[in-house]
Formats: sequence, C-alpha cells, structure tokens
Amino acid sequence: MKFELRKFNRDIMDQELLDDLAAASRQLQSTGKKLTFRSYREVGNYSSSTIAARFGSWNNALKKAGLILNEEKDVSIDELFDNLKLVWIAKGKQPVYRDMSCPPSKYAGSTYNSRFGGWRNALKKFVTAFEHESINLTSSTRENRKRIQKRASRNPPLSLRFFVLKRDNFRCNGCGRSPASTSGLELEVDHIQPWSKGGDTVATNLQTLCFDCNRGKGASLPF
Repeated sequence: MKFELRKFNRDIMDQELLDDLAAASRQLQSTGKKLTFRSYREVGNYSSSTIAARFGSWNNALKKAGLILNEEKDVSIDELFDNLKLVWIAKGKQPVYRDMSCPPSKYAGSTYNSRFGGWRNALKKFVTAFEHESINLTSSTRENRKRIQKRASRNPPLSLRFFVLKRDNFRCNGCGRSPASTSGLELEVDHIQPWSKGGDTVATNLQTLCFDCNRGKGASLPF
C-alpha cells in the first residue's frame, strides 16, 4: 500500500476546479440530470462550498466554467428556510438578496424568488414559520419533559440555535460583539448550566457567546 498526502483544496488551481465542474456537468447530463450545488456532490471531486468560496458564489463558478445556470426547483421549503437560518447566523442580521449568492448559502436568491414569488415574500413566509417554531421551542414545560424518555443531545439543532441567537440579538452575552459589526466573529450557543452537569439543551439554559468568550469561560471557570 502506498501512502500519499492529498493536496489541500485551497492549493488546487482555479482551472482545475473549473475543469472538474465541466466534467461533472457532462457526467450528470449523460444521466439526464442538471449540474447544481447539490448534484455536484454526487460526482465532483471537490466540495461545492469550496468552489463557491473560491469564485465568490456557485453561480460565478458556473459562469467561469462556461456552464448554464440551473435553478434548483425541487428544494423543500424546510431546506430553503434552514439555508436562510445559516446565512442569517453567519451575517448576524437579516440577509439581503445578494447574500444568498455567497457561502454559506447553498441556494441563490432566484430560487427563493421562484418558490415564494419574490425575496420579500420569502422573508415574510420565513418569519411566519419561525414564529410558529418559536412557540414550540419555548413550550419546554414540565409536562413536555415528562414525555421525553431520552435525554436531548448536547448539540442544539439548527432551529434551536437560531432561536437562541435571535433572542440574544446575535450578540455575544460576554463581550457584546456581533458578526454584523465585527468581521469574522463566530457566535456559539452555550449551555448556562453545563450539559455534563445535567444541564438541559433547552432555550432557557442556552446563551449566545462568541468563540473567544466561550473558550475563555471554559478555561477560567471550574465546570
């Protein structure tokens, strides 16, 4: 057996990524499929996110490769809303249309336009869905807990993460910084009473901390 180190994707030449896009497009077309952010994962040699990040957006990469832009029409509403949450979390405030063409977004703003009849309508539908979701997340009463036989995971699901971050105005409860005003800031959702000490993964026991404050707390407090 020969042991070799794989090249870092960041060391791959742009043209090599574009050539792989073109090859993936031909392979998918032979099976009646279109090249999209998701379908590339089936046959591509690299990550869709890597390509989107390298060229500024997935659509920019397709244009550079001379390929036709294909709008994804079979994406579920839940997937579109989860994608919107990821972009909202990364930005620390409400995304605008152009934000959907950049990582971490998997779907362009045009996909939201087609599904909801406009970007503004997409945001309205998202807010309405989130309000209903919030009611369920804040109803972690004693009766609800009795129904749960298995303890919740330590890592909060995306819906709960987004709820806590939005409740805390996408600001670190330690230093007050936000991704909206501090470029590159990473926010995390942290247990107030540590999970290892029996703390539940519920909204009332979670808080927003930036990466630095969260690690600093862990190093200085006797958890």
